[in-house]
Amino acid sequence: MNKIFAYIIIFLTLTACSKDDDTENNEIELTNENIEIQLTNVNFGIADLDFINNDNGFIIDNQGRILNTENSGIDWNLLYTSNYELLDIQFITEQYGYVLAKIQNEQSYFLLKTSDYGQSFQKTPIPNGSDLRKICFISNNIGFVLGNHILKTVNNGSNWTESNLDFNVWGDLIEKNNGELYACGLNGTFFKSTNTGNNWEQIDLGINSHLYQIQPFEDLFYFRGQNITKTNSGITKEFEIPAYVMDFKVYKENIVIGFGESYPEQGFYANGAMYISNNSGGNWETTIFNEFNRIRVVDFIDSNNGFGIADDLFSGKEYLIRIKIEE
Repeated sequence: MNKIFAYIIIFLTLTACSKDDDTENNEIELTNENIEIQLTNVNFGIADLDFINNDNGFIIDNQGRILNTENSGIDWNLLYTSNYELLDIQFITEQYGYVLAKIQNEQSYFLLKTSDYGQSFQKTPIPNGSDLRKICFISNNIGFVLGNHILKTVNNGSNWTESNLDFNVWGDLIEKNNGELYACGLNGTFFKSTNTGNNWEQIDLGINSHLYQIQPFEDLFYFRGQNITKTNSGITKEFEIPAYVMDFKVYKENIVIGFGESYPEQGFYANGAMYISNNSGGNWETTIFNEFNRIRVVDFIDSNNGFGIADDLFSGKEYLIRIKIEE
């Protein structure tokens, strides 16, 4: 009898210890009850967006236009029109902003830049660009564009130089608060620079999965790619992602929120979806939205507030979504 009792105690102890450490360390756990999604219908197709605060934001649309709002997307002001294909937008302040543009069906790229709150834009060429798709400015003068290579400017886009890196399809580049730069790409590629991109040091994650997006949190890095990947640059873990995550937000050390689309068990048409994991991606709670087919892009202005793009491919409706997280 004593032996049986002892075995039960050991079993219960092991079971308690087997709980996912990531979940156990959480101060809180999120569910879809903590996240509010508000829809604002727009009559144009949004390609990308960048909000400065809860009221002021800028977008590029599918017609080569740049617009801004001063009331959270209820009304829009036309700032710029063009025949270009607009690929990416970044405002580092309300005053200074940048847009990556190209001539349609050509490998001819331009930087559109403003220093007067979008009232005017100046165009400068980006020579020798190859499949460019993303910009990242870390100051008014220093910026990068990413594609099949990384190009850098130190004079506000007047001149560009190519970084001395092997060929890769680069997905994302970020700057941490300490000034360090990090870039990711295909086949688990992850690089670090401590001198504003003059030199790069490879960090071996020990994985081959493609990496499309970086989200830092304190001393951790999360990646959205073929999987959700978490690393402290020493230990790397990969977690399977549900359906198709098109953008994501790291809310806490172990809490990840994914946005994208999900296909029902029966049927061919995707629904918009939000995914919440309280253990870094080990398990997911899925919330389905019937009003649209997908959430393509999200842009958080702080830990609890953000905006995004959602669309219904069959009705042609496009939505600006506002995201609020409340614990």
